[in-house]
Amino acid sequence: MINLSPDPLAPFETGIRDFLLRHSLLTGNDSPPRFTEWAVAVSGGGDSVLLCQILSRLAPQSVRTTLLHFNHHTDRDRNAEDLSFVRSLAERMGFRFHSGESSSSDLSRPELSETVLRQERHAFFDGFLLAHPHAALFLGHQLDDRIETILANLFRGGGPRSLIGIAPESRGRIFRPLLAFDRQEIRLALEGAGIPYREDPANTDPKHLRNRIRLTLRKEIDRFFPPEGTRHLGHLASLMERETSLPTISPPLLCEDEYPGHIRFSLFLYHSMRPSAQGFFLRSLLNRQSLHGLPIPHERNLLRSLEQSDPEKPLRNFPLGKGWVLSLVFGRADLVYKYPETEKWRYDLSPSILPEGSTTLTIFPPRGGVLIVDRKPVERVPDPHRTRPGARTFVSIPAVTDTGSSLFFRYWDSGQRVFPGEDDNAPPTVSALWKDRPMTTYRKFILPVLCRGSLAIWIPGILDRTGCLPETGSGTEVALTYQSRERSEWKKFLEDP
Repeated sequence: MINLSPDPLAPFETGIRDFLLRHSLLTGNDSPPRFTEWAVAVSGGGDSVLLCQILSRLAPQSVRTTLLHFNHHTDRDRNAEDLSFVRSLAERMGFRFHSGESSSSDLSRPELSETVLRQERHAFFDGFLLAHPHAALFLGHQLDDRIETILANLFRGGGPRSLIGIAPESRGRIFRPLLAFDRQEIRLALEGAGIPYREDPANTDPKHLRNRIRLTLRKEIDRFFPPEGTRHLGHLASLMERETSLPTISPPLLCEDEYPGHIRFSLFLYHSMRPSAQGFFLRSLLNRQSLHGLPIPHERNLLRSLEQSDPEKPLRNFPLGKGWVLSLVFGRADLVYKYPETEKWRYDLSPSILPEGSTTLTIFPPRGGVLIVDRKPVERVPDPHRTRPGARTFVSIPAVTDTGSSLFFRYWDSGQRVFPGEDDNAPPTVSALWKDRPMTTYRKFILPVLCRGSLAIWIPGILDRTGCLPETGSGTEVALTYQSRERSEWKKFLEDP
């Protein structure tokens, strides 16, 4: 960039002002600001120092500015110098200062990976934003950071959104105004303005992937494709940003069912969309699930799994991480979150489960469906379809129970065994039932299991060993009914796979 202005920072001020206006961070004199606090992440390096200088010129008087600095404990002496530099910078500019540090007691951890450092740093930023709900966070990523991220993403198997590299705005409160400027012009401007900044020797350490991309891969690409070379990737990122921000189909129209922790949609409609629209659709789904406080799996894991749908294998389950599982079956996708807080869900079938004067109790298990406990006098009639989902089963509750014979509901776990029948020398595991009866992970998660002690007696539509229970002589007999919210074709699939 050729700078004819006597002020070396003038081009940056113009570009960043346009950015702030586009993102509604600068408003008219009569309009209240979108955020009452601007927080700037400052390491002491040239990118973040220049960002501070420009934001100090543009910040409205009603907005206070805070510099954030995080100590990673990678080099004790250098970290102390960085902290002192950023603290002095905040004092000179009249900004508030807020710092954090790694929880590690080791004050020099030079071998940490980029991933660990980024996770620590962003956990600090997230904590600040959580404590300051009216603050916006500005990060100093610039064009070279974006290009290097795209080059890394090309070989990580990401979707169209990965070609954006680094987005200018994320989560509505994090902004990156410097993505239009490269590293060299930023440093030339700082030197021309006589503004000091610090250089991190880790930026030349080849053990970090980003440094190897910058020092080796980019140089080779630029040598083969002069004069712009890898700078064209910045333009590609801008195109992909616009492309992936334009939906071609409304996510609610594609979804067959959606509620917290569970999404079902058509694979046929999904595969009919162009890749960028698929990425937008999945991102919209995950963002809506995050509004319920659920952790979100990596989008690239979901994209890869959806590409593996195979008509020859009508049922496939894929763990996605963060507690999510994807089940692909007969042209449909089930995206399910396994709530950890319900793993120990338990509902005891004690003699007093139905209060005097009441004959029916309705239980709403935390993973969906309805379980009905009915104490009305019923006549036992052999029912060849009693194992269908929603069909009744009968069980006698002893008047007095002990630990070994207590009856209760819970959810399935991998080590759970089946109550032995007359021909069982060694009771099988419940997991073996899934192998004999194809089952989506979603169904495994939601079905309640009636247990006697640690053994499974009844799973609606899958198992009924209530007839093998020993006679108790006295007690109460109840009918159990489970009603799922499954569609009829899924019920048929479960009965006759």
